[in-house]
Amino acid sequence: MVASTRSGPALPVAHYERVFSVLEVCDAARTIPEFKELVLESLASTFSFRNLTCFAGPTIKDAFADRSPSLRGSCVTSWPGYRDRWHELDVLSSDESCLALSREGLSDIDRLRTVPAWGREYIDGHMRQWGYRSSAIMHLRFPRGGHALVGLTDSEPHLIDDGAAAALRLLSRHLSAISRRIPAELPAPPVLSGRLQEVAALVGEGRANREIAATLFLSLDTVKKYVSRVLAASGCRSRAEYVARFHVPPSR
Repeated sequence: MVASTRSGPALPVAHYERVFSVLEVCDAARTIPEFKELVLESLASTFSFRNLTCFAGPTIKDAFADRSPSLRGSCVTSWPGYRDRWHELDVLSSDESCLALSREGLSDIDRLRTVPAWGREYIDGHMRQWGYRSSAIMHLRFPRGGHALVGLTDSEPHLIDDGAAAALRLLSRHLSAISRRIPAELPAPPVLSGRLQEVAALVGEGRANREIAATLFLSLDTVKKYVSRVLAASGCRSRAEYVARFHVPPSR
C-alpha cells in the first residue's frame, strides 16, 4: 500500500511509519543539541543508516564548515580529515546541491545532474579513502534563521532509493517545524573590552564600517582593524555569521 506525498513519487506506508517514528522521538527534544542527537539516533534505528553527521550554521554553505558537528559510525573517524581538507570541496556543497537542499530538503550525489571538477576530486579523494559509495544530505531549518545538514554516507551504492528520498523530504519539513519551536540557546559573546565591545555591539546590529566610524568617531581603517579582531575573537568567518550567532533582535 502506498500514499501520495505533496510532491514526488508515492510514499509506501512503511516509510510513513518510519517518518512518524522519527518525529515522535525528536519531538521530545528540549534543546537544539539534544535535538541533533535524537535526529541521528532515530535515523540510525528507524532507517538503519549507519554513518551520520549533523552540521549546523547560519547558512547552508556555512554549515559545511561546522567545527562541532554531531557524528555517528565511521564519520567519527573520517571527520577530522573532512574538517581540515575536504569540507570546502564536498560535492554536495555545489550550487545545484544547495538549491535542491533549499527547495526540496534533500540532495543526493546520485541525483546530481552535474559534478564540478572539485567535486570529482572530493569523490576520488575523501569518499574513496573511506570506502563511501553513497552520500546524501537532508536539510533542516533551525531557530533564528539557522540551518542544519544531516549527512548520510555508506559503503553501499545508491543508499537512497525513491521511497527513502520521499520519506527524507517529508522528514525535512516536519523536523524543521519541530526544531524551530525549540528555544534557541544563544552562544556566549566573546569577552571584549573598551572600544572593541562598542564595535562588536554595532556589528551585531548590522552596521556598516562607515556607520560605525561615524558613530564612534573613529577612522575607517581603525574600524576595519577592530572588526577583524572582533570576528577573530568570536570565531566567526564573516559579519553575517556574527550577526546570526550573537544578535538578539529587539523585543516589540
